[in-house]
Amino acid sequence: LPAASGADSARAAPAAAPPASFAGFWRRVTTMFVDGLVLVFPFAIVRVAFGLDSMGQDNDFEDPRYWSATFANLLLWGLYCTLLESSAAQGTLGQQALGIRVCDGQLRRISWLRACARFVAQWLSILTCGLGYLVNLWTKRRQALHDLMAGCVLARTESLPAPAPAREGTS
Repeated sequence: LPAASGADSARAAPAAAPPASFAGFWRRVTTMFVDGLVLVFPFAIVRVAFGLDSMGQDNDFEDPRYWSATFANLLLWGLYCTLLESSAAQGTLGQQALGIRVCDGQLRRISWLRACARFVAQWLSILTCGLGYLVNLWTKRRQALHDLMAGCVLARTESLPAPAPAREGTS
């Protein structure tokens, strides 16, 4: 059998996709700031709905309304993160604005349950006085502690292939 020419072998093997680049520390900090700006007004509305000061200047830790509003805001924050990160957008509004997608280890969209696991694990990053976020500085794929625990990466949008278009006739 004759040896395959260079042109034949190039046609046979698909070109490998360029490696993804991952969101670094400062980009992630900026997304948290943007998401904080997005959520400040809904959080204030929840506090007012519970009969509290909109900015939390009347915190009375013995008042059950304080704890109810805090729980409602935590639930709102969790839904905001998990629903958007598991959606087709693959990220919160802050993540979308800064060109970040939350993906699994194979750079695919994550499920809502994985987004929930990431959100819950994020509390470990928070409760370690932020040290869980600093892990991002030393990991190859720029993962924070909660990303490692949930099996997620934050990939930069421009380094990912465009999502496949929806097929006609499907909904």
